[in-house]
Amino acid sequence: MMTIKALVFLIAVAVGLPQVEKIIDFRDERSVSSNIVDAIEDVCQTIKDVGLDPLYIEKQEVKYELPVPVIFNGAGLLEDVNSNGLSDVDVKKMSYSLVTNRLNFDIEIPKIVFGVGAASAKATFFSNRFNLESSGKIEIQRIRVVGHVRVSIGIISGITVRNVKITFTLGGIDSDVRLALQGQDYSDAVNKFFGITIPKTLKDHSDEINELLEILMKDLINEFLKKSKVIA
Repeated sequence: MMTIKALVFLIAVAVGLPQVEKIIDFRDERSVSSNIVDAIEDVCQTIKDVGLDPLYIEKQEVKYELPVPVIFNGAGLLEDVNSNGLSDVDVKKMSYSLVTNRLNFDIEIPKIVFGVGAASAKATFFSNRFNLESSGKIEIQRIRVVGHVRVSIGIISGITVRNVKITFTLGGIDSDVRLALQGQDYSDAVNKFFGITIPKTLKDHSDEINELLEILMKDLINEFLKKSKVIA
């Protein structure tokens, strides 16, 4: 699902992002929370710097064929492709408590928009011809992650992530897509899939999604701590 892919992409960028060594003082509540917020802002800025938000492709053509084209050949065209909102991360809450060694967070991406002015594809497969035309946009509303992280602080072991708890929610998906395959209009089915099926599937599998995000978040935090100078 594209909402999960967006979150996983952000986590992947965060893990792979080269960074100046940060000093995190776990004796100072503000040092912990501010360093994490800074890291999130670094990820958002990197996404902007590489041209992924906003993203705009005026025109892109793709062609491919086998040495014997009748077996397979195809061509695709994309025009006016745009996307924005991926780096618009709103940190609603980020607080660390020395008493409980617990970090509470509430993070939201208000809206991600994907749009295509025109898309078309033509292909031949064993003499059978196929064609597709599409346009429109999809808006993903309020991707929100709320939760907490508990750590253990030891003189010898240092900082250890004990527990990560996450609740993922999605505000909804607004889909206004036109899709025609072989001249047949499938727009209603596509819009129903994005607007109804995907949100329902995410809700029905919320426990599994939360578990996956908890695993990814724990790995991200451990990687972040490795790249930082930690004072406990």
